[in-house]
Amino acid sequence: MATSKVEDVFDESVSDIGVGSKELEKLKTNLQKEGFRTGLSVGQERELQTGFNEAFSGSIALLKKVSIVRGQICAYLALNHINRGDQTTISEEVQNHLEDLLQKVQDFEHTCMEKSKELLTAEKIAQLETEVDKKVVEFQSQLHRILK
Repeated sequence: MATSKVEDVFDESVSDIGVGSKELEKLKTNLQKEGFRTGLSVGQERELQTGFNEAFSGSIALLKKVSIVRGQICAYLALNHINRGDQTTISEEVQNHLEDLLQKVQDFEHTCMEKSKELLTAEKIAQLETEVDKKVVEFQSQLHRILK
């Protein structure tokens, strides 16, 4: 009969303690591996959620500034539509300028949304904030010039 290095599970000469000890070690190793995987997964989820929350908050703050200007332009255009034929109606030229400005604001807003989807470094976020602030001031001054 050939002898093998694999223990025979039906071999009665093998002690139960030895077999139990090996099974315990295997179970312990499997539990450690599973615990590591679970911990890694939970940690990654937390970091992902934290990153999302920070990026979302930052994007909202940036777009809020642009959206305020867009809202002001839309309000003037809506009032003009409501008051058609009234003395408070703005001229067609002013309406066209407002519509052009509205398009520029919407295009810039879209550009900001696309940029905010990228993974941005703190330096690029600061640059985007500066760009938004400058553009908002520019849009507001254009709006005031149009309405004069």
